[in-house]
Amino acid sequence: MKLRYFCRAALLAGNLLFMNDDASAEPLDAFRWKNRLIIASVPSGEARDLFAASLVANRTEMDERDLKVIDVSAAAGIPGTIRLDPKQTTVLREKLKLDAGETAAVFVLIGKDGGEKARQRGTLKLADWFALIDAMPMRRDEIRLRGKGRQ
Repeated sequence: MKLRYFCRAALLAGNLLFMNDDASAEPLDAFRWKNRLIIASVPSGEARDLFAASLVANRTEMDERDLKVIDVSAAAGIPGTIRLDPKQTTVLREKLKLDAGETAAVFVLIGKDGGEKARQRGTLKLADWFALIDAMPMRRDEIRLRGKGRQ
């Protein structure tokens, strides 16, 4: 009987720890150890359309690498990306030092460990980032475990 009450109390305490007002403190925690991320800040216009088309064309390669895209652009969302709530977006932009008034596209590659791996301005060449990811030790282990035969 005491064990049941102890378990309930522990469960309630655990839930209270995660129910705080600042849910945006670490907006990328939900992706850690599951996904690699591209954080994209792309101004409206042709750059946005080109990037969206590139995502569609490279979907298979992205899925193979557990790669997701989070759009932190000031303007409307990029199709095929994840959009965080405004508070989380602000926290992430500040953390990654992304200026809201930036006129060029900026892309940041975040590894599964949550660390920044690369940053690029202008047009993102996904093939270059795929090669970078494939050279990472964790990705090499994934390839080996999935039986792809590349090492």
